Amino acid sequence: MLLKFTSSDMLNTSLIDVATGERAYNIATALDSSEQITYEQAPLSSISSSFSSPERAPSGESLTSTVASSSPALQKKVSSEPEGTPKGDRRQTTVTDATGNVVAEITWNGRRPDITITDEKVGALTDLFGSSTIRFMPKILAIPTRFDTEYIWTATADTLTLFDYDSETVKGTFHQNVIRIPTSSKTSKFMLSSPTKSKPFSPSKPYLASSPSLSSSSSSSSDQSDAESKPLAKSAFIPTHLPGVGSNYLEFVSHPLAHDVEIILSFLMMEILRRGRFNLTPYTFEKPKLWQLKEARALILRRFRRNTV
Repeated sequence: MLLKFTSSDMLNTSLIDVATGERAYNIATALDSSEQITYEQAPLSSISSSFSSPERAPSGESLTSTVASSSPALQKKVSSEPEGTPKGDRRQTTVTDATGNVVAEITWNGRRPDITITDEKVGALTDLFGSSTIRFMPKILAIPTRFDTEYIWTATADTLTLFDYDSETVKGTFHQNVIRIPTSSKTSKFMLSSPTKSKPFSPSKPYLASSPSLSSSSSSSSDQSDAESKPLAKSAFIPTHLPGVGSNYLEFVSHPLAHDVEIILSFLMMEILRRGRFNLTPYTFEKPKLWQLKEARALILRRFRRNTV
């Protein structure tokens, strides 16, 4: 499946199915109507900016403990707040399908998500993934999925993918700020457009905490699902390397043990985590255009520093 974002704000956008041209999902985030703004909204600093300094982090870090550790200022703010939800900092993200039915919801208590997918109360961020702790690696953030022990979310400073270690193939890619060029394909089997890179590590090694197993046959079922996927013309994606120029796409293969909306939400949460881990411009709930300008400015400054060294 290849979905196109209609907005640069990933929590306020429609997702268009490129194969049909129809809207597949709509994502909308709004302030809770019962709350009133009492202080300035702080950025959602990727939910985990403690990922940004591996050398001073412990070998294993709890995802829960990183939710409110964005910066010293935010830590002070969180510690000074009473238990419960601070006023003005409660938001609701609603995901609806093509028919308008609600398929997922996220209640934001400050920077803490409480996730519901279809009729399942998933819970906190740690419950969305297959591990509550991760081991730091210099250039990679890797977190297992909860629906398949061989499926690993893999993020770097420039990429975000879903990798299947059973078949050694990429099952999902987040294309950001790209220009899409459709290309002809002779194969009927769905294939991801981005080339598969070498494996960053093996899940059998102790880089990750063990994730809950759902079924030992999940990988074979996934391969069978891939073969039965509808054919889709391959696409070439040309990166613009400039925020706001081009479009954003989410490309993935459906999994028999997970609803498509779970994969979509996991990609979005991983993108927020990725930004905190690699010191990128953090996502903010408000003023997405300003967020893009800050990201573009940071990118230009990084390139300038590289060229002058």
